[in-house]
Amino acid sequence: MTLNEQRLQRYLDAEQRVLLQQEVTTAEGETLTLASLATIRKEIERLQRLIAAEKNGTIRRNYLE
Repeated sequence: MTLNEQRLQRYLDAEQRVLLQQEVTTAEGETLTLASLATIRKEIERLQRLIAAEKNGTIRRNYLE
């Protein structure tokens, strides 16, 4: 699992906990609550795009070799 995939999984886990009305505390000590959900979802979308771009780049690179 790549670093970005690990980060994505942490954000997905945080999203689930927030949706269950549980607080999530980040490694930096920030507390995430339901009010943070939009920020969490934006980061999830960003990481998903980044991971997709990495995979597409790898596929294109392998195809050209």
